[in-house]
Amino acid sequence: MKTSKLLKIASVLLVASIFSNTTSQAQERNKRQQESILSSKKWTIVEVKRKKLGKLKKMDGFRLEVGNEFSMGIDHKFGYKNNDYEYMSGKWVLNGKELLLIHDARDATNRLENTVYKIKRLSKSELYLKRISPSPKGKIVFR
Repeated sequence: MKTSKLLKIASVLLVASIFSNTTSQAQERNKRQQESILSSKKWTIVEVKRKKLGKLKKMDGFRLEVGNEFSMGIDHKFGYKNNDYEYMSGKWVLNGKELLLIHDARDATNRLENTVYKIKRLSKSELYLKRISPSPKGKIVFR
């Protein structure tokens, strides 16, 4: 009797372990696929929606306007160029459905800033981001 109970427990643990391993492999494969799509091309802003943000105000001291270019490398570095020939670069991290951009502050404080976006839609032809933090909130569509 005791050996059959131990066998049942062992088989349940084995099935749970296999399921857990398969799930983590699928999540890792999905993450690699998303990273591949993000780094596959130079993205251009085609639409910007801002909440409580005037036309001349800046997000992180850096304007996001239609026509700006954004590129992400496979090495997890990004570059952003706006219409005034200003350039910003830093590192990017994908955490599930969140895209974290880590970059130098636009002022003279010599510190790093984080900007978090939620990926609302991602395909080979479109990237739709919703800004989570810090304020001001907004949505950005890239193609």
